[in-house]
Amino acid sequence: VESPKTTMVDSTPLIPDGKEKKEGHRVLCCCDSRKAVIILNVLALALTIASLIIRLVDNQYFSAWTIILYVLNLLFYSIVTWSALQFGKSAVEWGIFWAIVDIIWTSVYLARNSGWMVEGSSNRTATIVGYSIFYVFHVLIIYANWTYVSEVGKGIMSRETHSREKYSCCCNV
Repeated sequence: VESPKTTMVDSTPLIPDGKEKKEGHRVLCCCDSRKAVIILNVLALALTIASLIIRLVDNQYFSAWTIILYVLNLLFYSIVTWSALQFGKSAVEWGIFWAIVDIIWTSVYLARNSGWMVEGSSNRTATIVGYSIFYVFHVLIIYANWTYVSEVGKGIMSRETHSREKYSCCCNV
């Protein structure tokens, strides 16, 4: 005698597997939004310090605005990283604002001072590549910060949900 088969009305398993499904976004298919914010802002901090050192070694002229820009960049990247480590949201929102201001500030500078790039500068290609990397990197920072702020705002990313949301293609720290 065959026993009758029981069919569930929906696809819910009778015994839950204990694993909740990740709800958050994978930034560039690589890592969760919090990790992306931390990695990109630490990298931006390191690149800013490297740029400052290169300019100091090259004895390049520093205007008051250049010094202010470096200080603000170092400050914002540090605070945004610390805020993401603490699962904070406000400082990361300010980080988005600052990245947009930095893009605008740099664009205005380039528009006002583009003559030296056109007039056969020996570093023209390197300068263009450098500014292109700057723009792409800032767009990535805005993307990661925006995704993180959105997830924190929706309750997807928090201390309580981090174990479910953490993701990395190369390391799960």
